[in-house]
Amino acid sequence: MTDAESGAQRTVVVDVWFDPVCPYTWVTTRWLATAAQRRRVELRWHLMSLAVLNAGKNMGEEETAEMADSRAASRLLAAVAQEQDGDLLSTVYTAMGERYHRRAQQMDHDLASAALAECGADPTLADAMEDSSYDDYVERSHAAGQRALGDTGGSPIVSIDGTAFFGPVLMSIPGSDEAASLFDAVTALGHAGAFSQIKRPRSGAPDVG
Repeated sequence: MTDAESGAQRTVVVDVWFDPVCPYTWVTTRWLATAAQRRRVELRWHLMSLAVLNAGKNMGEEETAEMADSRAASRLLAAVAQEQDGDLLSTVYTAMGERYHRRAQQMDHDLASAALAECGADPTLADAMEDSSYDDYVERSHAAGQRALGDTGGSPIVSIDGTAFFGPVLMSIPGSDEAASLFDAVTALGHAGAFSQIKRPRSGAPDVG
């Protein structure tokens, strides 16, 4: 039996801290969801916030708007996690992402209400987007991701069996076979104590599918 075949036989615990409006994170989380169909994976979802990460920094108009979307979407998902079944967090994130990333809809009350209704969640939770009382939950979850990483890092942070790293950053969503083989490779790197970093140049925006 190969290492990959052995890995396919056991459950790998994957914690992922995600910002809901980051397109690279959307691609990575779609990869993880696809890999989970081929591998025994326990996916555990947690919020992080680019708005929290970049608080106080001078940004251009486009980046400032993205941070506003990040804060609104994170509040909504914090409300889902606290007020509804926590298992709905990834489901609502997916419904939101289909609209925000793939259909380029605005991160607004209408998008939120539609996503919540699709998932069987309370559509009135869309009001949480303007409710700062959920910021504490977001900030605590974000801080937990930074502690797991052991450094300051962006979205996503992925932890495999307790070893966390920033990324992986993908430029497109792999198909089923590639998703599984890539998961095996990333898992192997996560288990390698000597491994620190690998990177290659990229250009352009990711293909969100």
